[in-house]
Amino acid sequence: MKVLLYINQDKDVSGVNAAKLKDLLSKNNVEYVEFNDGEFPDNKEISGLFVLGGDGTILRRTEVANKLGIPIVGINAGKLGFLSEFEISEMEDAVSMFVKGELLEDKRATMKVEYGGKVYYALNDAIVSRRYEDNRGMVINVSVDIDSSRTENIIGDGVILATPTGSTGYSLSAGGSVLAPGINAFCVTAIAPHSLRDRPIIYSADSNCSLYYTGGAKAGLFIDGKLVSNLTINDEIKILKAEKPTVFLRRESFDFFKRLNLKLQDR
Repeated sequence: MKVLLYINQDKDVSGVNAAKLKDLLSKNNVEYVEFNDGEFPDNKEISGLFVLGGDGTILRRTEVANKLGIPIVGINAGKLGFLSEFEISEMEDAVSMFVKGELLEDKRATMKVEYGGKVYYALNDAIVSRRYEDNRGMVINVSVDIDSSRTENIIGDGVILATPTGSTGYSLSAGGSVLAPGINAFCVTAIAPHSLRDRPIIYSADSNCSLYYTGGAKAGLFIDGKLVSNLTINDEIKILKAEKPTVFLRRESFDFFKRLNLKLQDR
């Protein structure tokens, strides 16, 4: 058995936890291939991806997992670890349960974002937002079409297209709805709109959605929190459901709503 291994060294400066995880994998006869940012492993014999880090670390590794068609085992070295299934203290359980096939698949719908001749994948969200360092204008204009029907004309700070996984992040903070992981839907949430009529829209993930940046302040396209491109007037961003979901491996006892309550308590 062979797995990919990604270690966020900023979360494990001493390297103690990485060494322990590697030792556990070796003792369970699991060969591991460690990779770094900018590398893209290509091996059809890989059975899974172990990630040691926080939620941001996992988000930036999902493209690798998607393209190789392998599940993710997250080991939390951050704060809450909403995407991770195991804490550092549970690494032994993580490796043992993976080897024994005791973990269950948690399939998360993922967005396929087409813009400027490129394709991006978003586990959390795709966002068109004004660039806050620009003082030439206070708002941007963004139109939203769903299945070729004009749904929204938003004047404000921008718009968030969130997956069920991303619905508990920025979209929720902006007033969006929480979508349970198994729902086949995406959520449109305006950011600081200038109209009280702009409310979150839940639509089928099987629909085609297009965003049009039509003017105002400078704007950018952000995928899972990362700026991927500045936008020009009348640019179109196409939002589709990716052909394959992002797959996490969970214990049978995984409870989404219990974890959500932990995330939201005292906030």
